[in-house]
Amino acid sequence: MLQDEYRQLYKRINKGWEDSVSLYKKLINKQIDKTTVVLDAGCGFSDLLKEEYERCKKVIGVDISPKFLAKNEWVDVKIVANLESIPKIRDNSIDVIVSSWVFEHLKNPNRVFSEFYRILKKGGKLIFLTPNALNGVILLNKMIPSLVRKFLIGKMSKDLETDPMEAFYKANSLMALKRLAKENNFRIEKIILNGDPTYIAVNKIFFYIGVISEKIASLSLLKNFRVHIIGVMERM
Repeated sequence: MLQDEYRQLYKRINKGWEDSVSLYKKLINKQIDKTTVVLDAGCGFSDLLKEEYERCKKVIGVDISPKFLAKNEWVDVKIVANLESIPKIRDNSIDVIVSSWVFEHLKNPNRVFSEFYRILKKGGKLIFLTPNALNGVILLNKMIPSLVRKFLIGKMSKDLETDPMEAFYKANSLMALKRLAKENNFRIEKIILNGDPTYIAVNKIFFYIGVISEKIASLSLLKNFRVHIIGVMERM
């Protein structure tokens, strides 16, 4: 059973639960239309937002990996660059920046947020989905050797190819995100902390361990420890 199948199983177990990708897409869909210029920061070769891309005027994909970017068939413009500096993008030219599973790889997130501020129009949105560094699963993940992690991810999704990028988790807590927003003149518009037991679902045993973990994290006192952070920031 693959991760997507475990996700459907959890929806049957936990009525009303919505997975983090669906929540992320809903936030994006509220901000885009046929006039919107979108920049996907760290897009890789993912087709995660291909339906959303079709609703936009133009989509610019930026990734540090030429190999992954070459495989991306859904963005209109491809730019190989470190997110700390994207010189091909003019100041105040982007309506919306989207970024999923990228913040954990930022070595210098303050520089990245400064660059996001430069390229976004005033009132432009930064919409993101990222792991929560305070979650127990993420703490465990940080201790697992990269080769083992790659093997486990392969078990969760047959279509997922992993990259060797190091994870730093410097922009992966509410405190860190609030600090980055304040220092780079962004206003936090919305933050969602969402549980997802399929994050470690390499088999049924790990899936049910995840279910128990998320049941504990659902307690109000522990809500800041849920596995995913989904959010919207506005460029001031």
